[in-house]
Amino acid sequence: MRLTRFNIKRFVACAFIPTLLVGCSTREVSPTLEGSTAQRLVTLSLDKFIKTLADEPEVSALEGETIHLNVFFLEGHPLTDYATRLLEAQLQMIHDVEISDASDPASYDVDVFFNSIGTDSDTFGLTIPTLGVATTADGTIDILALDMFHGITEGYAIVTADNGSMERTERVLARIRRDNVSTPIIDFPLNQVD
Repeated sequence: MRLTRFNIKRFVACAFIPTLLVGCSTREVSPTLEGSTAQRLVTLSLDKFIKTLADEPEVSALEGETIHLNVFFLEGHPLTDYATRLLEAQLQMIHDVEISDASDPASYDVDVFFNSIGTDSDTFGLTIPTLGVATTADGTIDILALDMFHGITEGYAIVTADNGSMERTERVLARIRRDNVSTPIIDFPLNQVD
């Protein structure tokens, strides 16, 4: 096949255009709770988690009982104290349980294990690289992208009766979404934080 000027232009166009239009997905887990939106996403997902956990049969059976409440996370987490106090208050309001100090007697021990408390962000769509022409945070311009920012709380509880019998709840996942559609001209929200 002879390379003509037309074929060379065609080859360059076919090789260059796909590098401009790049379909991508990036995912980032934010290590901090900077900003009101991140804080609201996490606290609302924690509220939703606790309400769903309180509806689990193993927890709703504690109506009017005295319990010890223990909260665990993989490592020290800035929201552990907040989550513990919120769990105590919600269980007292929902099921009229009495939270007992560890040194006082209780009918049940409730151990809540968090798998996740935090935010998660993800971007999916078509972007073009700026090639140094424009300054953007990630060096690209969104042609059409879905920016997802979620508050996530996940975990379960193990309820131990004073006779030693143990029951485990189902895994509970609470997700609060804040999603945007991004284009080069305008960004608009798909949903709002409740």
